[in-house]
Amino acid sequence: NEVLSITLKSIGDGFITTDLRGNITFINPVTEELTGWTNEEAFGEALEKVFHIVHEQTKEVCVNPAQKVLESGELIELANHTCLISKKGEWYVIEDSAAPILDHEQNILGVVIVFRDVTEKKKMRDSVQKMDRLESLGVLAGGIAHDFNNYLAGIFGYVELVKNKIETGTVEKNREYLTKVLKISESAKSLTQQLMTFSKGGKPDKELTSLDEIIRTSVHFALSGTSIVSHLSIEDDLWSCLCDKNRISQCIDNLVINAIQAMPGGGALSVSVKNLLEEVPPQLEGDSYIEMKIEDTGSGIPTTLLEKIFDPFFSTKEKGNGLGLATVFSIIKNHDGWIDVQSEPGEGSSFTLYLPASRSEKPFRNDRVIDYRAGTGHILVLDDKEYILEILKDMIEAMGYEAILTEKSSEAFRIVQEDYRTDGRIKACILDQTLPGDLYGHEVARKIHEIAPDLPLIASSGYVESDVMINPGQYHFSACIAKPFDSQKLSEILHSNITEPGA
Repeated sequence: NEVLSITLKSIGDGFITTDLRGNITFINPVTEELTGWTNEEAFGEALEKVFHIVHEQTKEVCVNPAQKVLESGELIELANHTCLISKKGEWYVIEDSAAPILDHEQNILGVVIVFRDVTEKKKMRDSVQKMDRLESLGVLAGGIAHDFNNYLAGIFGYVELVKNKIETGTVEKNREYLTKVLKISESAKSLTQQLMTFSKGGKPDKELTSLDEIIRTSVHFALSGTSIVSHLSIEDDLWSCLCDKNRISQCIDNLVINAIQAMPGGGALSVSVKNLLEEVPPQLEGDSYIEMKIEDTGSGIPTTLLEKIFDPFFSTKEKGNGLGLATVFSIIKNHDGWIDVQSEPGEGSSFTLYLPASRSEKPFRNDRVIDYRAGTGHILVLDDKEYILEILKDMIEAMGYEAILTEKSSEAFRIVQEDYRTDGRIKACILDQTLPGDLYGHEVARKIHEIAPDLPLIASSGYVESDVMINPGQYHFSACIAKPFDSQKLSEILHSNITEPGA
């Protein structure tokens, strides 16, 4: 017994024993130091009084480990983020386990709890993780800056060429340059969409869609200008899919571009799409899916890296930003789908996407031709950027409306109030959501709604994942339009929300 007592007192971890009632029978010196109780003081006390443990984040009291062992008769381990609070109010992050004390006939005599202070270890681990995150953010920021600088270089370069050639009258060449500016701008827009998707999960704007045209268009566009040989096989009578067609197109773009980069010397790309009723991956619920498989004959991916390719900051490319595949994973996950990858070095890669299908419903086709110049009346635009006001003015007036521009919410209120009391020529308001030094867009909308409750209000923002842009109706908006947008999208929004007299 003396040897056992010396041994227990010498253990470097905290050590507590209790009887069948959960009352303490012994604590060692380490426990005395951490709890602030002496062995004599603790003897006979309820475990939870001396061993006071809470969750580190929620501060909720943890379940008594002795009680759990006595009820189950089995060894247990404390959950992560468990903290011990000492008699003096000091907090220690601990790791521990509790087990029954058994006699030779396997009868429970009490409970033994062994724990250790990992506060410093956790601080060090958190510090390392913080450094890793900072390093990852640095890699991400560097990749984004690199890509955006390339986009800006192209935009500035082509615009300067147009400016220099205006006086020479080379209309066709200017048209070619401006078309390239728009194409580069689309790439820059795509990068910001990837950032949005990754930063907040990217809630998709789903609608019943046929994937056939989306797949064909996306693959053709991504492969244009390459030497890659492609083969598309899309099952006849492919089921519809409830999805965000822009984000699914983004997924296909990213996967095809990823394949192109894996085949710098050329190769073949195969895209096969079919309805799937059986052999659905176990990660999925339901029984009806669309399976899309994208295979390349590229360099392949080492087995050791396969589990990392969907990490948001991981890239095998020297100047990659590590967002492409992470974005694909995030989009498919938010569509309640799944993505699988098979690859061998030198044997190419195969990415398989599974998206929930609608077997009965068919997409609604809207064949209505919109007259983009048929609008009449005034459109009020509130935005703090002069160049956006100028662009919107030209777009709106090209559609037949008249534009009223302002950079201040107070001016917007005055204009709406005056118009509401007189002839009511304002047909809609387009309100930016971020106005530095002024009210937020949804606050402006609330006040305008009080003045003119029937006036259509359209939210405009570059931050597409804000609550206002996701749920515009909850903030008195009739619709929303995400920056950047083109004349066609703006015209559709205006036509959909403005009721013409006699309509």
